[in-house]
Amino acid sequence: MKKVISFDLDGTMCFTPEPEDGKKIYKQVTGQDWPHSGWWGRKESIDLDIFPIPVNPLVYSDYLKHQSDSESYVILATGRLQKLQSEVQRLLDYNNLEFDEVHCNPGTDTYLFKTKLFEKLIRQHQPQIFTMYDDRHEHLVKFAAWAQTQPCQIDIIDVVNKTHKIFNT
Repeated sequence: MKKVISFDLDGTMCFTPEPEDGKKIYKQVTGQDWPHSGWWGRKESIDLDIFPIPVNPLVYSDYLKHQSDSESYVILATGRLQKLQSEVQRLLDYNNLEFDEVHCNPGTDTYLFKTKLFEKLIRQHQPQIFTMYDDRHEHLVKFAAWAQTQPCQIDIIDVVNKTHKIFNT
C-alpha cells in the first residue's frame, strides 16, 4: 500500500450541525428544546430525520480521487464516540461514502485516539505517504509536530484554511 488517507467526519467530510445552530434546528423540527446538556456525544446531533447533513464538496472531490486510486487505503477517523458507530455509518451510507475502515473514538482524547490509530496504520501498511484531512486548528498544530516523528511522508490538509503541509519528504 503506497498511501493511507484519513478523513475526519465533522466539519471535514460532512457539514454536521454545530451545537448552537443545531439546537435551533432541532427545536424548529421537533417543537422541543434540545433535551441534553452535551452535543457531540448524542446520536440526535446527527439524526438524518432532523438534519440534512451534506458532504463538504471540496473534500468530497479529493475523497473520490483517493477512493478510485488502487494504491490508496482510505479510512474515516472521527472523534464521535464508538456508541455512535451505527449513526455514523448511517450518515456515511446516506451520503454514499465508503471507507476501507471506519474508526470512532473509544472515549479518550480525540487527538491521542487519532495519533495512536495513525501510528498503528503506518506500522501495519508501511505507506510511503500518510495523508490526513482535518478541520480542528488545535489538533492540526499538534499533528504537525507529530508528523515529524513518523517514518513516512505525512501530508496534512487543513480543510478550513485550505492549506496542505508536507512533512518528511
